[in-house]
Amino acid sequence: MNDYEIIQKMKRREEEGLRLLMKQYTNYVTAIICNISQGILLVEDVEELSADVFLSVWNHADGLREDRPLRPYLAQAARNAAISRLRKRKDVPLPFDEDIITLHAGENPDELAVQREQTRIINSAVEDFGEPDREIFIRFYFLGERIEAIGRRLTLNQATIRTKLHRCRKRLKGIFEERGYQYE
Repeated sequence: MNDYEIIQKMKRREEEGLRLLMKQYTNYVTAIICNISQGILLVEDVEELSADVFLSVWNHADGLREDRPLRPYLAQAARNAAISRLRKRKDVPLPFDEDIITLHAGENPDELAVQREQTRIINSAVEDFGEPDREIFIRFYFLGERIEAIGRRLTLNQATIRTKLHRCRKRLKGIFEERGYQYE
C-alpha cells in the first residue's frame, strides 16, 4: 500500500490506516530512534517512543498532505521524540553538536508558530542543498547516522563530511539571520 492510500485511510479515521502505517514504517522509525539515542535508551523506551510517534501521526492525520511522502514526516517526529526523551535525562549529553536545527515545541501558540516557520525554513534550505551535501545533512541530523557510517556509504573522507556539515550549518544560520532569527 502506498503513502497516499495510508494517508487517506487515516484522514477518514480508519484504524486500518494506522495499522498499515505501523506495518510499513515501524522498522524505519525504530532505526531512527536507535540511531539518535545511540544505545542509551532501553528497548522498552524505544518501543514506547515508536508507539508515541505513530499515535502523534494518527492524531495529526488531518495535517498530512497526500502529495508528500510519509518518510520525512515520520523521521522528524521520531527524531524529535528521541531528543525530547534524552533531554529529560539530565545525565545524557545530546548527540548533536549544534542546536541550530533543534526545534522546541511549546504549549504557547506563538512558540508553535515559530517552530512551524523554522521547520519550513529548514526544509526549504535542505531541499536547496546540492548533492552530496543534502544527503549528508539528512543522514547526520535527521536520521542520526554517524559520520563514519556516512563516509562508508558515500565513500567520502570523514574530514570532508565534517566540512560539508559545517558549511551547511553556516548556510542555515545565514538563512535564519536573514529572516530575523539570532543564534549564538
